[in-house]
Amino acid sequence: MIKNLLKTTWRNLLKNKLSSIINIGGLALGICCFFLLSTYIINELRYDRFHKNADRIAYVSFEYKNPNDSEFTKTANTPTAVVPSFKQAFPEVEDGVRIYQRTGGEQTISVRHEDKLFNEGSFVLADDSFFSIFSFDFISGNPAEALKDPYSLVLTKSSAKQYFGDEAALGKSLIIDDEPWKVTGVIEDIPPYSQLQFNLLGAYSTLPRSKQENWGAANDISYLLLKSPEGFDGLNQKIGQLIGDKYAEEIAAGYEVRFPIQKLTDVRLHSDVMPGIKPLYLYVLGVMAIALLLIACINFTNLVMARSAERSHEIGVKKVMGALRRHLFFQFVFESFVTAALALILGLAVAILLIPFFNTYTGIPLSLESWSGGWFLITMLVLFIVISLIAGGGPALVLSALKPTDSLKGKVHQTSKAVILRKGLIIFQFCISLLFVLGTVVVHRQIHYMQDKDTGISRSQVLVLDASDMTSSGLLSFKNALGSQSSIAGVTASYHSPVDVKGGYSLSVDGKAGDFTLSVTGVPVEKDFLSVFDIDLVAGEPFNQGDVARSQSADDQEPEYAFAINETALKALEWTSEEAIGKWANLNGRRGKIKIITEDFNFSSFHNEIGPIVMFLEYNWFGKMFVKVNQTENMTSVIGQIETLWKTHNPNKLFDYHFLDEEFNALYKSEEQTSKILTLFSIATVLVSCLGLFALSSLVIRQRVKEIGVRKVLGASMMSIMKLISVSFVKLVVVAIIIVIPLAWWFSSSWLENFVYRVHVPWWLFGLVALMAIVVAIFTVSFQTIKTALTNPVDSLRDE
Repeated sequence: MIKNLLKTTWRNLLKNKLSSIINIGGLALGICCFFLLSTYIINELRYDRFHKNADRIAYVSFEYKNPNDSEFTKTANTPTAVVPSFKQAFPEVEDGVRIYQRTGGEQTISVRHEDKLFNEGSFVLADDSFFSIFSFDFISGNPAEALKDPYSLVLTKSSAKQYFGDEAALGKSLIIDDEPWKVTGVIEDIPPYSQLQFNLLGAYSTLPRSKQENWGAANDISYLLLKSPEGFDGLNQKIGQLIGDKYAEEIAAGYEVRFPIQKLTDVRLHSDVMPGIKPLYLYVLGVMAIALLLIACINFTNLVMARSAERSHEIGVKKVMGALRRHLFFQFVFESFVTAALALILGLAVAILLIPFFNTYTGIPLSLESWSGGWFLITMLVLFIVISLIAGGGPALVLSALKPTDSLKGKVHQTSKAVILRKGLIIFQFCISLLFVLGTVVVHRQIHYMQDKDTGISRSQVLVLDASDMTSSGLLSFKNALGSQSSIAGVTASYHSPVDVKGGYSLSVDGKAGDFTLSVTGVPVEKDFLSVFDIDLVAGEPFNQGDVARSQSADDQEPEYAFAINETALKALEWTSEEAIGKWANLNGRRGKIKIITEDFNFSSFHNEIGPIVMFLEYNWFGKMFVKVNQTENMTSVIGQIETLWKTHNPNKLFDYHFLDEEFNALYKSEEQTSKILTLFSIATVLVSCLGLFALSSLVIRQRVKEIGVRKVLGASMMSIMKLISVSFVKLVVVAIIIVIPLAWWFSSSWLENFVYRVHVPWWLFGLVALMAIVVAIFTVSFQTIKTALTNPVDSLRDE
C-alpha cells in the first residue's frame, strides 16, 4: 500500500511541476529561516550555561550616586575589596574571583617568545579560584594549581599553537612587560557563547594590588560562587548592610552606594553594564521565526486547495470504485508527509550550507553545536509532524469529503467560511510581512542617523594606534615625527576613545558649598586633543605647553592640572562660563583650574544622554594615540609612512591600527546585527507571503476560468480581466496596510525610546512601504491572471 501511495504522490508532484516547486520551495524556505533564527536565539539563550556551577555564580556590579546626581552611575567594575570581604562576611558565599582586564577593546600588549614578537589583545588576570568557579576544559596542567603563583599563565589551545607551534607549551615561558610568565596550563578554546573571553589568563597575584583590600578605585570584574542557587535574594539584602558600614562617611554625606548581584545566566540579556543583547530583539526574532513557518504552512494549505479542482475527478473515480473517506484522507495526509519531508530535508540542507554566509553577514559565530544533546533531532521530528498535520490535515479533510457526483463534474464548492478564512490568512501574511518590513526600515534609518549625525567631534580619517606601552617621552617623540609629515593633519592621545569614554570621577569646585560634588565622566588627554577632534570651545583658551609642564611638576611640588569641562557640566554647576573659568577644582584628588568650556559632544552611545565630562592633562599613561590624516591624501600610502616611523620609535611592538569610525560603529553592534537579520528575513517573509498570494490567486482564477472565457468572448480586454481579478486581492493588501500601520508606528516609537537621540519617522515612509506592498501584490497576481487571460476561450469553456 505504501508503495502505491509513494507512486501516486510522485506522479502528482511531477504532473504539477510549478505547483510542486512552489509548494516544496515555500515550505523549505520557511523551515530554513526558522532553523537559522532558532539557532541564533538558542545561541543567545545558552550563554554561560555550560559552566557546571552556572546556577550558583553571581556577577557583582557597582552603582553609586552623589548627593547632587539624579540617577545612579553604573559600572561593570568593582573595587578589589569586594570579593575577599564578601567571602568573609557572608556564609552564603562559597568562593569568589577577581578578574582584571589587562587589555581591552583595541588595546594590546607585546608578547615575546624567543625572537618572535606578537601583539596580544585578549589578556586577563584572575585569582587562583578561577577554575574552581568556571568550567573550562584543561588539555594540560592542573586547574587547582595553574594560577597559584605570580607570573603563572594559562593559554587557550589556539594561543598555544600561535606562540609555540607544535611544541608542548606547558612549562615554557612568554615575555610580557619584560617579565617571564610561565605557562602552567593549556585549555580548550573558549566557546563563543561565553562572556568570559581571553587568549591568555594570568595570575592576579602578580598585581601589587592583589594584596590590598581597597574600597576606592573600581577596576576589577567580580564573581561570587554561592553555596546554593536560592541564596541570591537574601544576599542582596545583606550586602546593603555591609556597604552601610564600609561607606559610612560617604553615606552620611549623602552618597548612595550599591553592589547588586545578578545570576551569571541572566547577565547576557539583562545586564545594564555588560555587553549583551536586549531581550526585545530576541522576542522579535522569535516571533519572526514562528511567523515565517506559519506563513509557509498557510501557503502549503492554500496551494493544495488551489489544486483541488484538478484532483476532483480523481477523488470522484476513487469514491465510485469504493474508496472510503478515511482512505482518501490517509492518501492526502501521506502526500503531505512526503512533501513536508522533502521540504524539511531541503530546508535544513540549505540552512546548514548558509550558516557560514549568515555568520559572515551578521558577524555572529553560529554552528550546529548550539543544539545540544538530542534537541536538534527532537525539534526536527516535532516540526515535521506538526507541519504535515497542520498544513496537510485541513486540505485532506476537505478533499476527502467531496461528493462523488460533484467531484466527477469538477465542482469543488468553497463555503463562505472557508473563503473568509483563506482571505484572512492572506491578510495575516501581509500584516506580518509589512510589520517586519516597516520595522526593518525604521531600524536602518536609526542606524544611519547615528552613523551620520554630527556628534561634535571629527572622526573622519582618524587612525587609532595602541599607545599603552609608550612612555610619555616616547609618545611625544613619535608625535613630533608624525607632525613633520605633510600628510598628517594632527596627532593626539587620550586614555579612552573619544567616542566611548568610561571613566567615573567626582568633581568638587571652589565657590560651591563644601559638600558639593558632581559625578562626571573624566578622561586624561594630550594637549592637542580638542583641536585634533575639532571640539569647539565656548570659553577659555586651548591647552598649551605650560599647562602640560604644571601637570608634571617635580616631586617637591604639587601638580596643577588644567581642566576642560563641557556645557552640560557648566549647567550642572549653575555657573556662567565667565564664572567658571579660572575656578579651582578637585577631580579625585587632582587639584587645578577650570581653563576651558567646550560645546557638548557625544562621548558615549546614543542610548545615553550627554552628561558632564572633564578632560584634563595627565601624561602618566595614555591608552590610545590618534593620527588624523589629511582628506586629500592616499590612505594606503600614509599608513605605510606611519608604519615606517612606528618601527623606528617603537620597535618592541608590532604596528597595528584601526579607524576611529570602527570604534564608533562598534557601539551599535547589537543594533547592526539585529538590523541585518531583520533585513534578511523580512525579504524572506515578503517572498513567502507572495507565494501565499499566488496560491490564493491561483485558486480563485481556476474557479473563474469559465467566467473569464465568457468575458473574453464578449469582448473583454486583458486589462479589464486583470483589473477584475486584481482588485479583490489588492483589497486584502489594503486591509493589511490599515491594520499594520498603527501597530508599526507604535512598535517603532517604543523601540526608538531606547535612544536619547533618535531619528524622526516621517508619515510618507509608511505610505511608501504600503505602495510597494500593493505593487508587489499586483505583480504577483498578474502573473497568473495574464496566463489565464491569454488562454483560448474555447479551451476555457470546454466542458469534459
